[in-house]
Amino acid sequence: MFNVQIDYSNRKPQLFIISLLLLGLLVACGAPAAEAPSAPDSLQKVRLGVGYIPDVQFAPLYVAQQKGFYAEEGLEVEIEYGFENDFVALAAQGKREFAVASGDQVILARSQGLPITYIMKWYERYPVALMSVAEQGINQPADLTGKTVGLPGLYGASFIGWKALVYAAGLDESAITVEEIGFTQAAAVQQKQVDAAVVYIANEPNQLRSQGLDINVIQVSDYINLVSNGLVTGETLLTDNPELVQRMTRATLRGITYTIDHPDEAFAIAREIIPEITDETAPTQRQVLDSSIELFESDAPGLSRQEDWQASVEFMQQTGLLEQTVEVEQLFTNRFVEQK
Repeated sequence: MFNVQIDYSNRKPQLFIISLLLLGLLVACGAPAAEAPSAPDSLQKVRLGVGYIPDVQFAPLYVAQQKGFYAEEGLEVEIEYGFENDFVALAAQGKREFAVASGDQVILARSQGLPITYIMKWYERYPVALMSVAEQGINQPADLTGKTVGLPGLYGASFIGWKALVYAAGLDESAITVEEIGFTQAAAVQQKQVDAAVVYIANEPNQLRSQGLDINVIQVSDYINLVSNGLVTGETLLTDNPELVQRMTRATLRGITYTIDHPDEAFAIAREIIPEITDETAPTQRQVLDSSIELFESDAPGLSRQEDWQASVEFMQQTGLLEQTVEVEQLFTNRFVEQK
């Protein structure tokens, strides 16, 4: 999509994390949005790059726009959709002001010399899990011995989540058959093409539950707390305009908090932004939002923990996903969350 890419050519497999969560589109119609608070006469335009396409998982961003949280901070935020690794590179080079990115992308970018910094945690828990039909009896990672596990591909968040589960649970991967099945996890599990599949917690499990299936879900975050999605920016903006970074962080965090506290209104706002979904699929999409909110919830909203970054770096080093050394202290800052 863009001609700026992070170079992964010296690593196998490639770790292009193209999407955050592969969910459905949202619903047409909804309650009218509340009148936005007053804002400054002149708004500063900034661009926020997010992976994937307009989606219910981005409800906090739509809430921050529609409720006027960005405008109150003097900002007009344009959300751009595309490839996460592209936006990380563009933000590092100052060609985009902000992006949403996972911790592993920040680690990889920093290891290759790109000056990107994670400034606000959004997801408290890593959104990847292992899903199986309950009758398979896969209740814990050890039950995977002799089983077949489907992955969309040997790349991206699903692949990283799978490798993290293998690593943290001490699994013998040679005793498990791993198959690339594309983004067909729900159908592959339902039709017993594989015994289990690596999925996004908020998506495929809700699809199968809506069809009345009894499923088991093993969350990666129950075994290792990888750093997930958050707000990132380039080092130049961080140094030259920290006040802008502060305003963006504060408004985005308000959007997250408001979504958690007012899920009905947040869903209605998201439906206004993305009108393609039908009323028939609306209940499942609402379940997707509710599951996403469970991933957002935190006792310390926005704050990163150094031990989580250290665990993420060590896992990537131990599994060969990261070859270069990185300084954990350079990966993130809490200064803009602590000053909110």
